[in-house]
Amino acid sequence: MKIIPEEVAKDVLNMKKAIATVRDAYWACSRGEMFQGDRIVQNLGTEKNIGQWLTAICTGQPYFGFKFSAVFPDNPKSGMPTDQSTISLFSNENGKQLALIGANYLTALKTGAAAGVATDLLARKDASRLGIVGTGVQAFTQALAMQEVRELTEVRLFDMSEERMDAFINRLEPVKNRDYVIVKCSSGNEAAEQSDIICTATPSKTPVLDANAIQSGTHLNAIGSFARNMQETASETAAKAAFIVTEHVDGLWASGTGDIMEPLEAGLISKEKVLGSVGDILTGKLAGRTDDDQITMYESVGSCVLDLAIAIAVYESGCCMQND
Repeated sequence: MKIIPEEVAKDVLNMKKAIATVRDAYWACSRGEMFQGDRIVQNLGTEKNIGQWLTAICTGQPYFGFKFSAVFPDNPKSGMPTDQSTISLFSNENGKQLALIGANYLTALKTGAAAGVATDLLARKDASRLGIVGTGVQAFTQALAMQEVRELTEVRLFDMSEERMDAFINRLEPVKNRDYVIVKCSSGNEAAEQSDIICTATPSKTPVLDANAIQSGTHLNAIGSFARNMQETASETAAKAAFIVTEHVDGLWASGTGDIMEPLEAGLISKEKVLGSVGDILTGKLAGRTDDDQITMYESVGSCVLDLAIAIAVYESGCCMQND
């Protein structure tokens, strides 16, 4: 078995390659060459620490795997990342474990790339103003992905910590792919109100912006909530959206994300509001945006198919690996 540490794995793929890998994985799903298995979502010791185990299998390649990912909100107090992830890669020919991959950054890279694919398909072609709520690694890779799929002129940023906003800006400035401005905002609503694309990337259990802050024609990527007691977006947001897409519809219902279950249980939406998957739109099975005034919503709850595709790309890259 190869052990691929975080610092090695993160140097293998950039965002452009990650977006291409995610696109290819969605196409592989449509051909029946990759599929997602069951997931487990579980509190880890306390209600605020939440973990999930996701599985995926290839039929077109000799691999299967699972990912463990978790959110530990208090980790930054001890200098550790909030998100903790590893990917285990196996042979589907003999069951041998091939690799254990440190996946904190790879998870964020995959999540950003998946939102990038969704945004490229659903955001207005002239969308140029990005609003981000959150300043962690997930928020950072959202910014990297959005600048790949749209020509940004402005990034509007909000976090409850001024210090974290400053650190985020210092990290993003050197990797901007064009000369857009970065604006610090005083609330999630302020970040959203003048944005064409919004990314919420927090582990919040209460909404980080109001539905009325989202303007007509906006595309929303809600990527932080993957469990029932997590909710980044107000219940009215789902009702306001023309439709919602996700990585895999079955996976969304299995996650029980508060972003969707709260408005569903309140009677604000029906299950039909979840139109289908990003892959359905990519492959032409569904139409996606049909009007520049529509609000479109991508609800991300995690996809081990996409994680597996990223892990395979790292494993097959021939990067420096340590034998166990």
